[in-house]
Amino acid sequence: MAKKYSAEILFIVFILAGMAFFSNAKFQSPPTSLPTADIQEEKKDTLLHKNLKNELSNLLHHKHRLGFNGTLLVGIDNDIIINEGLGFEDYRNRDSISNKTMYQIGSVTKQFTATAILQLYARGKLALTDSINKFFPHLPYQGFTIHQLLVHRSGLSNYVYFIDKLITDKSQLISNDDVIALWKEHEPVPYYPPGRRYDYSNSGYMLLASIIEKVSGMSYPEYMQKNIFEPLGMQNTLTYTYNKTDTLAHLAKGYNYRWNVATEAYLNGTYGDKGIYTTAEDLFKWDQGLYSNILMDTDTLKLAFRPMGKPQHYKHNYGYGWRMFERKNEKVYYHAGWWQGFKSLLIRVPKYKLTIVVLKNTKTGAMLGRQELLRVIIDHHLTKWEELSIHELPQFARCIMPDAIT
Repeated sequence: MAKKYSAEILFIVFILAGMAFFSNAKFQSPPTSLPTADIQEEKKDTLLHKNLKNELSNLLHHKHRLGFNGTLLVGIDNDIIINEGLGFEDYRNRDSISNKTMYQIGSVTKQFTATAILQLYARGKLALTDSINKFFPHLPYQGFTIHQLLVHRSGLSNYVYFIDKLITDKSQLISNDDVIALWKEHEPVPYYPPGRRYDYSNSGYMLLASIIEKVSGMSYPEYMQKNIFEPLGMQNTLTYTYNKTDTLAHLAKGYNYRWNVATEAYLNGTYGDKGIYTTAEDLFKWDQGLYSNILMDTDTLKLAFRPMGKPQHYKHNYGYGWRMFERKNEKVYYHAGWWQGFKSLLIRVPKYKLTIVVLKNTKTGAMLGRQELLRVIIDHHLTKWEELSIHELPQFARCIMPDAIT
């Protein structure tokens, strides 16, 4: 009987000692040590990043064997997971792609142009309902608004097509002003009345760049540099300017078939719809910077991500410079671009503060697709990581309770 009571007393003493241990551990832990849960979360983040980076790197190398020549960057909440490039920025000189390689991003430029317009709108310099006749009174188009240009509902004829029939000497670059002058002279008929339907057009964003110049008093390249690139620390980003940027180091060449350099196009002198060169890392700074108030207030920026190009019940839509759709109830914003051998893709998923950048300087060869990347990053990794919601606390795994006393 005495042994039974002694065992019970020992058990009670053990329990009390254990409670005291956990109490001290909770309230008297050294201030320099991380809570166990935080340590576990840190380990999980490290493991997530390592596993995700490995799978993405394997995918990139597989695509490279199939002809991909370019860069893949993936980052989450200001943390770059992978920024890897394979191939050549200059094939003739055998200059390899690096983190400093600048690519022409084509139509991804449109989101920069749209942001500049929203900045001027927030400063009271223009209204989104302003007619383009306010800025170009000599153009014969009534009722075409800035908003319609932004969401591709203006119906204006695409200048890339109608200019091609008018320009005989294609050895000379033409500018935005040249296009507008030809518009005035030839008065091409719009495809549709303004606002009737969504019709993707480079004309609207070329005109928006010229509106930025008229309202700000700066050239488009200068405005972008001072109001977007510099505030976000995008030190390796610029707007293409003939004879000024051609000789910069790490400016990638665009290639058509069999490493043939894409010849200088006479339309390289226009911008707003295209024209920006940048690196993958600078595009990451751009996308992550949109979560802050560096460029404009949050309410104004929200306009860029509202579905306004097509009826709102459409799965795919267009905002101000961003395409959008929902994937498994997750909002995805993106834009792709191509020009003179370059192909680009920028994706943002706000739920994870996820940024995906794909930059390529060859017309042919494999490409990393939007759905393919989302499947690898979200389905294979981020979604599964969310399911691990219960922390495995090691102190409980080490705690060995005595056998029950009978």
